[in-house]
Amino acid sequence: MHVRALLFRMMAVCLLAAMAPPASAQTTVSGTVVDVSGLAVAGAEITARGADGRTSTTTAGPDGRFAVQGPVASLRATAPGFAPTDVNDVSNDMQVVLRPATFADSVVVTATRGAERLPSAAPATVVTSAELSNSAAGALDDVLRSTPGFSLFRRSSSRVANPTTQGVTLRGVSGSGASRTLVLADGVPLNDPFGSWVYWNRVPQAAVDRVEVVRGATGDLYGADALGGVVQVLTFAPDRTRARATIEGGSFDTYRGSLFGGVENNGWAASGAFEATSTDGAYTVASEARGPIDTRADSDYRTGFATVGRQAGTWNAWIKGAAYSEERGNGTPEQVNSTDWKQVSGTAGGSLAGGVWQAQASGSSQDYYQTFTAVFAGRAGERLTTAQTTDTSYASAGGQWTRPIGRATIVAGTEVHRTESTVEEFRYPAANVQTGPFFAGGTERSAALYTRASVPVADNLTVDLGGRVDWWRSEPTDATLPDKSVTFFSPRASVALRQGRYALQGAVYRANRPPTLNELHRGFRVGNAVTNPNPLLDPEKLTGVEGGVLATFDRVTTRVTAFYNSLDGAIANITLSSTPTLITRERRNSDEIRAGGVEFEADARLTSTFSVNGQLVFTSSHFRGSVAAPEIEGNRVPQVPAVQGGVGLTWTDPRIVTAAVQARFSGMQYDDDQNDFELGGYGVVDLQVSRAITRGIVGFLAVENLFDEEYDAGRTPIRLVGWPRSVRVGLRVALR
Repeated sequence: MHVRALLFRMMAVCLLAAMAPPASAQTTVSGTVVDVSGLAVAGAEITARGADGRTSTTTAGPDGRFAVQGPVASLRATAPGFAPTDVNDVSNDMQVVLRPATFADSVVVTATRGAERLPSAAPATVVTSAELSNSAAGALDDVLRSTPGFSLFRRSSSRVANPTTQGVTLRGVSGSGASRTLVLADGVPLNDPFGSWVYWNRVPQAAVDRVEVVRGATGDLYGADALGGVVQVLTFAPDRTRARATIEGGSFDTYRGSLFGGVENNGWAASGAFEATSTDGAYTVASEARGPIDTRADSDYRTGFATVGRQAGTWNAWIKGAAYSEERGNGTPEQVNSTDWKQVSGTAGGSLAGGVWQAQASGSSQDYYQTFTAVFAGRAGERLTTAQTTDTSYASAGGQWTRPIGRATIVAGTEVHRTESTVEEFRYPAANVQTGPFFAGGTERSAALYTRASVPVADNLTVDLGGRVDWWRSEPTDATLPDKSVTFFSPRASVALRQGRYALQGAVYRANRPPTLNELHRGFRVGNAVTNPNPLLDPEKLTGVEGGVLATFDRVTTRVTAFYNSLDGAIANITLSSTPTLITRERRNSDEIRAGGVEFEADARLTSTFSVNGQLVFTSSHFRGSVAAPEIEGNRVPQVPAVQGGVGLTWTDPRIVTAAVQARFSGMQYDDDQNDFELGGYGVVDLQVSRAITRGIVGFLAVENLFDEEYDAGRTPIRLVGWPRSVRVGLRVALR
């Protein structure tokens, strides 16, 4: 009897055990989805799998929270722009961390000039808002220095550099301060319409959703400004109610507040952002050359925008107003500049004839003021030499249509631009008697038609063919100077082949860039170097080829891309004469720049909490065939290092702490066409740690230039230095 009872009990236990869920499964799973910065990811999709293989799906709410009824053995979390995260050790009130997608999985709007994230063969890098938050860099241009081949005309941060030196260089096509890379904010150019330099602070950082960098000429879609590639800053869409803010303070009495908010109701939506920064800045002149006249390069700016619009069915319409105001000291009491900029833009889109249409128009006005001085021996004093005011008005309009035809996708569009600028200049000779005003400037008009076809020849083979025709005309204010006009065609062909874990990409292209109004009509002075304009400049023409291979493994993604560019008629600052007290240069077409190189990229997700990424670029960029300027034949192109790169280490566990270390380095480069002024190689390490204080609030500590490296940023011929060590502390807030 006792034996029978014991057997019955054992059978009952076994039956109950068989009916119960396995020990690793949970009957109910709840938690929060966050990004690597510790802020919630709204709308993430959660797919739960039971021990019997059945799946169920739910969506994280605005605060990132989710709940799944069990039994649940494992789950997967996904969201646009993030790599999928698998969790096998499930529990109640868990935290799921999503990391940004690798460059193998990133598809971008910018590469295809579309409203959707379409696949593209172009080498592209996407920097998400979470990665921006995890970077210790205090300005957007400093963050982008970790992008392969990215550099400004000089190495200085935009926090202390004169705006006119902030021209972006990709892939070795430099030579002057003008940007040969198009920089956009939600499709509208951030490049200054007069000089093509970039105001990196125009977009409040709290509003930035991601930054897309497409390398290689994309003149078939974007035209003259995209010789080196395209950088686009994309802000958060006003598709749901949310608020974000960053408040920080640190070294050199630096304070910043950045705010973004958006609401949506019944198809109507509105958003707004504001940012203000004040800093005493840092010294730009090296310690050994500093004199009584030298001061810190301080700056203050305020920027913001407001957007309102409606989405109804297949159509949408939006209007946006933006403004920016900046005041800077450029390192001495008399050298200052200021900018006041206002812009209105509108976009609309919808369905048409089996495709999707988009239209955009914008108008802006800008006042830019700057003074120049001559500095006395020993930097004991200075005298004012020039005061300039540049008034610029800019207008643009364009539209495009995208339609699938069979398996192919066709993009066709048109756009027009008009820029009018007047430079009013007062001059102060040695006797300090004001002369003037002197006027320069002009009106620039352009129009374009473009198209691109993406054809999937096979399931794993895609061919892109595109071309653009541009008409450009520049009319100077001075009637004694000649008008300039040109028509040019910019074609591009690319191919992408994917086979298993490997993807091959190749492209050939041609693009053109006419001179800016700044290069044609405005001179400037930096230290003892004077650069004169040249109203006779001709457009420059780039021919390029690139090819690369991308490999994806379980935890590691790598990409290698080789490129070669020939920039014919390259506009460069050519030295005419040089004395110990005055260097005179002039902008000239320098015949040809030949730039070739190799880009290496790697992204390793080694564990669920630890990742490593790195990039290394080798570039050879020289003046060749310089009949117009034979004295620079064979010289290296200014501002292009032979080697540059960086590495980033990130350890992520938002419940404890997130720590990120970024190291970047650059080899030697030159600051002038004669290769007389050498800028030595350098390396800088940045560090940031952050931790969630409560739901939606993260505290952080950032240290830039951890080891206080004093590195060369320029020679005028006085040695200028880059941003020193600085510390910032602050809070990031995200409410949904």
